[in-house]
Amino acid sequence: MSDSINPLHIPEIILLTGAFLDVEGLLNCIQVSKAFYNILIGLLWRRIVIGPSPAEYPSREVLQKYKGHIEEIVFINNFPKEYTELQGCTRLQSIYYRSRLRMAIGSDCLLKLSNLIKAHHPTITSIYFHAFQSSHGLWKALLECTNLNILKACNTSIKDGVDLFLQVCKKLRHLTLEDVAIHQLPANFLSNEANEYSLPNMHTLCIERVKIAGPPKPYTSWYCLGTLVKRCPVLCELIVDDSYEQYHQADFYRAILLQHPWALNSLSALSLHNMTIEDKDMAALLGRMTGLRQLSSLKCEFGQFSLQELLADKQEILDDGEIVQKARLQRLCETLEILVLYTYNAGIGQAVLSSCPRLKELEGPKITVTEIVNGAEWVCTGLTDLTIILEADVDQETKEGMAKTRLAFRQLGRLTKLRSLALLDSYSWNEARSVLNLRLKTGLDELANLKSLRSLRLEDDKYWQIQLEEATWMVNNWPSIKFVGSDLSDEEAEPNLAMEFLKSHNISNIWEDMD
Repeated sequence: MSDSINPLHIPEIILLTGAFLDVEGLLNCIQVSKAFYNILIGLLWRRIVIGPSPAEYPSREVLQKYKGHIEEIVFINNFPKEYTELQGCTRLQSIYYRSRLRMAIGSDCLLKLSNLIKAHHPTITSIYFHAFQSSHGLWKALLECTNLNILKACNTSIKDGVDLFLQVCKKLRHLTLEDVAIHQLPANFLSNEANEYSLPNMHTLCIERVKIAGPPKPYTSWYCLGTLVKRCPVLCELIVDDSYEQYHQADFYRAILLQHPWALNSLSALSLHNMTIEDKDMAALLGRMTGLRQLSSLKCEFGQFSLQELLADKQEILDDGEIVQKARLQRLCETLEILVLYTYNAGIGQAVLSSCPRLKELEGPKITVTEIVNGAEWVCTGLTDLTIILEADVDQETKEGMAKTRLAFRQLGRLTKLRSLALLDSYSWNEARSVLNLRLKTGLDELANLKSLRSLRLEDDKYWQIQLEEATWMVNNWPSIKFVGSDLSDEEAEPNLAMEFLKSHNISNIWEDMD
């Protein structure tokens, strides 16, 4: 390339630069030159938001001129004719409908959206609907979309065309259902021979507060949802959350687990929020999985059975009708990257930290100073986010106790990739347990190598114990630090010298200030 060529005369560089600009920045840039205008104007038109007021969206004439650049249209409680009757948007990929009201979209508006989808069926890849009544027309329109792979439906009742909805799901790679009721499942949906309801392309499935209304007796809504999951043979990520429908949750696991052979060989990311699962059930689930990248289960009784499966080098499989032990290519602990698990069970936290070399994020488990001192060295040197209940089960005022806490800090100090560290308190039968004192005399200086640390979150009482000496040390040794504090609001916080010193160095004490 000639040295005389200005990089800002190269279209590819202009386009890459424009991708980082907001609307105001783009509006300024397109006035620089005709070349800038021709290259960047498309970025301004990629996403169109149709708000309640006509002043919030372009006129018909302008729309027709630039419609070829549109990739995404967002409707917010408004369906102008000039938009719902659009044709020829050759780049249109996504249609979103968001409702600011808790009212379902009317049938006439739903028809308009269905027609818009039909007019662009070759290019549509993702659909997001909030608060609508399903219809045969909508599902038929989606069935025409040859490249549709993402569907998100929220605050929805699927009464009409359930069979068509399931046919649409066969096309999808990603499906999210939030606050959805599904009525009148096909009569043979639960049959083992119902292969027509297999979802062969489903990669990611998110089910949040979803209910199967009137399930076939004696089955429950949870069992039907488990059957839906079981019909996803290439499923990689499963997210299930329901804080309302607590009864019969065990049916969900039974539908998945009590089947041979295991149907979810690709499953590696599992999030079970607000769902109670016993230790043996979690162990059974882990025992079936061939790989594990992410596990999040806030209400799991993760104990020794589950830990045993996490560390096991063999698993049970079905071979010619018989259950046999087969060696794993990799133990689950060797592939785990994200673990969210609030458990007070002894030894779990230490075992995870000393057995999971690829771990990047860990949240929840309790670990004691004694477990750290007597346990193996932590192997998760790539850990970036750590939230644990770190219990000081030693007397931190004695020489022996301070020596042990220093060893615990030394283990923490080896996690040189840490960006976020939260040390929480443990409460048992309303009795508070002490966490480590972040004082230089107890070993804070062992954390000197945490050069990437951006946030340190502490329980309130430990935050107030930080003195000016420790605050000064943090500023001098943690060049990336942006937040040191607790969950208290600014009004609740009582200022002290350490806090004021940190603030003077642009280090916030309010968690919400973190970007």
